[in-house]
Amino acid sequence: MTTDTLTSQQETVLTAKAFVPGHVTGIFRIFDEYEDPLRCGSTGAGFSVTIGTVTSVSVMEQSSLEITTDYNNERIDAQVTKTVIRRLTDEYERTLKVHVAHDSSLLSGAGFGASGAGALGTALALGHILDNDISPEKAAGYAHIAEITNRTGLGDVLSQTVGGVEVRIKPGGPGVGEVKTIPHEDSLRAILAGAPGLKTSEVLSDPTSRNLINTTGDHLISRIIENPTIESFVQSSCEFSDTIGLKTKRVVSALKDLESAGFTKSSMVMLGDSVFCFCDENDTPNAQEILSKYWNTSQVFVTEISESGGRLL
Repeated sequence: MTTDTLTSQQETVLTAKAFVPGHVTGIFRIFDEYEDPLRCGSTGAGFSVTIGTVTSVSVMEQSSLEITTDYNNERIDAQVTKTVIRRLTDEYERTLKVHVAHDSSLLSGAGFGASGAGALGTALALGHILDNDISPEKAAGYAHIAEITNRTGLGDVLSQTVGGVEVRIKPGGPGVGEVKTIPHEDSLRAILAGAPGLKTSEVLSDPTSRNLINTTGDHLISRIIENPTIESFVQSSCEFSDTIGLKTKRVVSALKDLESAGFTKSSMVMLGDSVFCFCDENDTPNAQEILSKYWNTSQVFVTEISESGGRLL
């Protein structure tokens, strides 16, 4: 945290910054029936990636709460970020002028964890400003609650606090949910390709989709827990996406092309018009070329597994 004194007005501006990796979910099961949002969430499996979001927060004391939010230098109405801020400032009984700037490599709405990254980065940075002794787990809880109440995500924040390739074995936010690590080779690369297409809140609210997701997810996630490998994760993810029927036409075509070319560790991203492909570093150009037939080059990302979760910078 840094402090800048504005000489002309003698106002103190406090600032803090955090980085949170992107996150991809390949399979999940919804648990959102609890009154306490910290108990809500999902079981499932996914992975964090080294591309992500740097969130900068600056605050100044004033008589009433005022929030502005930017995403990649564009002013937006970031409801999830604002929910984090309102809950934290209420908790610490502070009225502040808060500005949040998200500088992100993640496409919003594509299933790459942009919402969770922004929420967690805000919670870590603002939490640090308000309380130097706040634990990362407690701060992250505010981000998880914001995702649950806005229906923008279920398990991203928990996963983004941990990093790596993971299977979520118990639902809930940080401090409640539990995660088991899935081992992987250091040479593993992840290629993501995607665009906004599926609205998470609509899928989570549709009774037919929810029922299919939960009945399908239950036994497939149990399979990953019993055999926590990359192969088991990808195979279960493929079966899951085939069964729930949310694939767009280009996701179907792209996955077919990847498989034909030998890229068998590929599946649909939950939830987006998006896919992921695991491969070795030497094979990334070929996979990238295939995916660039279906998505713009600006929508195709070659990245690595982020072994650590969100953190202050």
